[in-house]
Formats: sequence, C-alpha cells, structure tokens
Amino acid sequence: MRTIADHVLDIAQNSVNAQATYVKINFVEDHEKIVIKIKDNGCGINKEELSKIFDPFFTTHEEIRRVGLGLPFLKQNAELTGGYVHVSSTPKIGTVLEATLFKTIDCQPIGDLAGTFAALVTSSTGVTWEIRRCLGKECYDFSSKALDGVDLSSPKVIKMIFEYFKNMESSL
Repeated sequence: MRTIADHVLDIAQNSVNAQATYVKINFVEDHEKIVIKIKDNGCGINKEELSKIFDPFFTTHEEIRRVGLGLPFLKQNAELTGGYVHVSSTPKIGTVLEATLFKTIDCQPIGDLAGTFAALVTSSTGVTWEIRRCLGKECYDFSSKALDGVDLSSPKVIKMIFEYFKNMESSL
C-alpha cells in the first residue's frame, strides 16, 4: 500500500466483506498527525481471530488469498511514524479501527482520498456510508442516505460523486 488512502480503501472493503450495512469513516488531519477511525456494523471478529489480525500470514479469506497484508502494513506504517493502530470488535455487532499516523518523514502520502471515498460509495450498494473529513478546523460531511433511490451504476451519477469529493477535498 503506497498511500494512506489505499489503507482506508482496504479497511473499508474489509467492512463490506464482513457484511456491514453501515460504515462510518472519520479522517481527521492536522499539522502534526492523521487520525483515521472506521466503524462498521459487520459480523465482527472473535477474540481468537482478533489476536491474529496483524499477522500477515493470517486471513479469513482463504478462498481469495492466503495472506492478509492490509492491516499488518497499516500497523507497520503507523508505528514507523510513532503512531499506532487499535482494533476492537464484537461478533455480530461490528468492528472499530483507529489509526494514528504522525506526520514525520516516514509518513506515507495521503494519496487520492477523494477518489477513494467516491469509489467506496459507488461500488458498495446496500451500504450506508457516513464520511467525515477534516483538515485543521475545516471539515465536510457526507452521507450516502442522500443518494437513496439514485442509480449508482449510472456513469453520469458516478462522475458526479467523484466530482463532489474532488471539490470537497479542494475546498479544504
């Protein structure tokens, strides 16, 4: 994973894969650090699996791949900056991930956050997305509830959503 946006995409996709119907993303950035919090109502993770989630050779998706590199890479990248990753989960309730990365020389670039948010919203029908993005004191909020009944497979709608996030990011 080259950018922080790649990590957000990976974690949010994990939520979708865990049958979440609601995913809340908070991405808060200031001059010292980046704090990411992703909360879902997916199937959750039991204690045994939770103790293994940072092991790159552990995955619950054996039929797809034999390694799970997303969380181990996020943890490694956060710790390189002096930050951390914490995951809490309750089976049948959901999972919360919080990561803090300090803006040191070892911090990855943020990447295309607008494209990441737009891709998540347009590719995961049946999921309600709540996104809060802050840069310093400036923030924007997005709720996919506003898109209920909108055809998210329409190229025109997809383009509008991508433009929305691009405009919101540039306004920060």
